[in-house]
Amino acid sequence: MQASIDLPQSFSVRDENEFFPIQHLMSRMNPKLTVTRVTTGRHVHGGPTVVWGLVHLEGKPPSKKDVEAALKAAGYDFQHNGPVQASVVWGGES
Repeated sequence: MQASIDLPQSFSVRDENEFFPIQHLMSRMNPKLTVTRVTTGRHVHGGPTVVWGLVHLEGKPPSKKDVEAALKAAGYDFQHNGPVQASVVWGGES
């Protein structure tokens, strides 16, 4: 079976320990996928603070705009949490 996804994609987990199995799964599915821990913060629907990760291609860091769009699509609450300070993730286009 083949599937296509748009990268980068963001996700959240409630506990730091849940981040590493996702990282392992993505690398097993495709060794060119990189999973990076981006930030912590709340979801737009509330709840506790969670860990936010980003899936992107190795060697192709996403732009700040792409990171923010992926986080927004996943439900990161920019109004409550403020801007993301993960400049090590994004590439040249800020």
